[in-house]
Amino acid sequence: MTRIFLFSVLLAIALNARSNTYVIQNVNLVPMTEELVLENYSVLIDGGSIKKICAKADSCQAADAKKIDGSGKYLMPGLSDMHAHVEAASPGSAPPAMVGMSKRVQYNQLRQYVLFGVTTIRDTGGGVNNLRVRGEIEAGEALGPRLFTSRFVMDGKPGLHPATQAYEFDDPELASEYVEESIALGYDFIKIYSTLTTPVFDAIMKTATENNVPVIGHVPMQIDIEYALKSGMRSIEHLSGYDVSCAGPDAGIQPTMADVYQGWNYCTEEQIRQLAAMTTKYNVWNDPTLIVIESLKTNIERDTASDPEELKYTNPLVFASVDYLYSIFTPRARAGLKAARPTRLALVKALNDAGAPLLIGTDTGAAGYNVHQELALFVEAGLSPYQALHAATVEAARYFDMQGKFGTVTEGASADLVLLNANPLEDISNAKDINGVMLRGVWLDREFIQNTTTEILAANEKELERLKALMAEAAATTQPE
Repeated sequence: MTRIFLFSVLLAIALNARSNTYVIQNVNLVPMTEELVLENYSVLIDGGSIKKICAKADSCQAADAKKIDGSGKYLMPGLSDMHAHVEAASPGSAPPAMVGMSKRVQYNQLRQYVLFGVTTIRDTGGGVNNLRVRGEIEAGEALGPRLFTSRFVMDGKPGLHPATQAYEFDDPELASEYVEESIALGYDFIKIYSTLTTPVFDAIMKTATENNVPVIGHVPMQIDIEYALKSGMRSIEHLSGYDVSCAGPDAGIQPTMADVYQGWNYCTEEQIRQLAAMTTKYNVWNDPTLIVIESLKTNIERDTASDPEELKYTNPLVFASVDYLYSIFTPRARAGLKAARPTRLALVKALNDAGAPLLIGTDTGAAGYNVHQELALFVEAGLSPYQALHAATVEAARYFDMQGKFGTVTEGASADLVLLNANPLEDISNAKDINGVMLRGVWLDREFIQNTTTEILAANEKELERLKALMAEAAATTQPE
């Protein structure tokens, strides 16, 4: 506890030192304004933002600037995870030991994002703890990415599944009131889910639109995808809606866990082209979260070894819900989701080719690590490394109407930057070969990244042991005498 407190004090001092001035010298710039590399540039950073970009190193000078050697390296904007989950449990929602554990894990996950070059996240299932931690990040009291957050999810009655922290609505007036309350409390957007009826959906959209607040989430399974887009949804999560549209009414797809996303297996190439073209008519982004379904296993794969590198970085609390997730996704449902992999990749390629904007999101538990897996899947789908990175940088800023404030290496933008050892436009895997991270104008060098990574991984192991002990204790108390 003392170590965490000391870290917080030192961090507060560092992150509040907004007068820090740096110059990154002789670096290859990947500005993400277009597909190019500007060789041997220098970048002057002051007060947390990019003050000047110079083709000649001696033009970017300041008497008190700390020099960072960028020779042979590549400087790009910080990445984003636009479908994250970092909310900690609240008192009363879980046993006290689990509440304390979830808060510790939350801080470590936020730090871990930054170590992987992720400087912006959007939590799509947040709550009051996110408002607290967002304030701490903004005040320099905690290390973490720029955080946008929703309140708890809005679903219909009955909801899709009980594990989701969702409020269920069948009354349009109550749904409208919840939207207004969420806005008043300071949440950034409204998240909707799969079983909403049309009257409740309409009430949510009307209230949010009147208050200029985005609505994001699943296209409700009972609502036509184009109707949802006409109503003004800002982003579609998980390529939802396309599945029901491909299947059509005769397939009998129902708003249940057994049927969710099974409609992808009905998609033809022509349907995918038509849906992509339709999507471009509306001001909507798609956040495919390919990696979340990539991680599913069939029954025969369940006990096979998972990616050990990913497991190291995975939120320890994820392991508490593994059995539950297997129970709600039946073997048949999981097999159907895995079979639809070619469709999901084809949808991403078709949307990109049609000009429909994409976002990088993960919906998974290995903070930051999964972002790089998602980037690789975008490239596997047929996008270039530049197009994948564009979704992870420029499009996140454009989505929030914050062009020029982050997501590009341009003068006046926030100094959220990643210094790489190799060119990410040549090979997307180079985006995780990180030499250092600049977070809102504060430099986190390779030594800091390595030391903090070691600390977080050790903490993850301890939390996992605590979790196993708590689960064993809970199981013992529920055994019949």
